[in-house]
Amino acid sequence: MGLSIQVVTAANFEAELNTIAALLRRFPVIAIDTEYPGTVHRPPAGRREGGLTPDERYALVKANVDELPVVRLGITLCDADGNVPLVAGRPCEQRAWEFIFSDFDLLRDRHAPESVAFLRSRGVDFRQAREGGVRSAAFAARLAAVLAPAQLRGDLAWAAFGGAYDFAYMVKMLSGGQPLPGTWHEFIAQARALLGGRVFDGKYMAEHSGRPDLCRGGLRSVAVRLGVPLPNPAPPCLAGPKSYTACGIYTAMRRHFQDHDHGACFDGLIDGFH
Repeated sequence: MGLSIQVVTAANFEAELNTIAALLRRFPVIAIDTEYPGTVHRPPAGRREGGLTPDERYALVKANVDELPVVRLGITLCDADGNVPLVAGRPCEQRAWEFIFSDFDLLRDRHAPESVAFLRSRGVDFRQAREGGVRSAAFAARLAAVLAPAQLRGDLAWAAFGGAYDFAYMVKMLSGGQPLPGTWHEFIAQARALLGGRVFDGKYMAEHSGRPDLCRGGLRSVAVRLGVPLPNPAPPCLAGPKSYTACGIYTAMRRHFQDHDHGACFDGLIDGFH
């Protein structure tokens, strides 16, 4: 089955969020992935990020997210069985979204040049995004209204893969661009409150699944080991397609833990913070 990515800009973000709102009752799992202009704050000299404590790791994520704007957000919806919405009128194509934001100014904002070069190689046009992208503040205000009915039902779940930065950018946007909380314990509490649902990290779940082959590797390699379908045809490796793959990994992990409440005990456990 093919994947169709709906590109979302200032011109159509309200219409597309209305579509997402209409789908949330049947597809209450929201898988996300973000693109951002790299990291400008690094671990202390002589230390690697993987060797940081959870507190140190969170402080690093906070420093980068507080300073740098989000560039893109991918969203894929699914139900508890992993079914993804289909494109209206085209029953063989599944739908995911890629939101393009206008906040990042290449000439003004700090960034990692290698990360910007990578995004450009994948087709990101930063000038076009500045001119036609959606402001993250406008997006967040509308998203909060979209989420409210589902939050009241209490059936929302959010998923990412290696989701520290993904969830951090969602919290930043939904809090009106405020600095992230001072500790990761406070961050998780705020994430649950703003997102209005449970929070899962497919990477953390995979690494604690009891399968040694899932304890290493990135999004694509873990998906292959799990037999998760990859986007077809393969679009540029950006936020929309990656949210689709993250959705598949989360679904596979739920099935793996089906005898343990489908992995409900992993709620709030984010890779790198625990």
